[in-house]
Amino acid sequence: MRKPIEQEVRGLQTPRERIWAAIRVMKKGFTRQTVQDRCEPMVPFTAVHDYFDALVAAGFIVKAGGGDRRAGSRSPAIRAELQYDLVKDQFDAPRLDAAGKSVTQGIATLAMWRAMKVLKAFDYKDVAAAASANGLEVKPLTAKTYVVLLARAGYFQTLKEAKPGTPARYRLAKNTGPHAPAITRRKCVFDRNTAQFAELETAQEVCDALEA
Repeated sequence: MRKPIEQEVRGLQTPRERIWAAIRVMKKGFTRQTVQDRCEPMVPFTAVHDYFDALVAAGFIVKAGGGDRRAGSRSPAIRAELQYDLVKDQFDAPRLDAAGKSVTQGIATLAMWRAMKVLKAFDYKDVAAAASANGLEVKPLTAKTYVVLLARAGYFQTLKEAKPGTPARYRLAKNTGPHAPAITRRKCVFDRNTAQFAELETAQEVCDALEA
């Protein structure tokens, strides 16, 4: 039997995504400890603690009982026993800083990935324009870098080769899932949807860089 959509495996999940998934399943009367116990693979309690504080500050969860709620009580054991209810639900894990404010890191990459999946054909300028919406501005240079690297990693079918003054046009050929492929510090594409890496440098390029 197919699982409910909120329980579907959607590629590798970050610690906060695993915490949020556990909260959405439990919904009421959960504690930091019971949420940690439900996370697979388990996440550090410090990650649970920090994310709970951010979710409370943002109004996604509220204290519902248990523990010792007296002002000034900062015992980790007592805080672990406090019960919470989910009061503001959404599919994706809220992206929050320590104060509960929304953060935008990675939003541009996700917007570009979603744009590529909608557009039948595109160049980097099309991607930048389609991804810029709801107050988000994706600069053409940012889109160009992302498109070029994904093309090199084999995500696209090339419709027209680039010419001087004219960018290449592509069609998405490898729609791997909802998570936007990320460009890592070691110059490769990491796709959480498939848990795979795609190298962007050939062995010769790595060798040539040794003399730089």
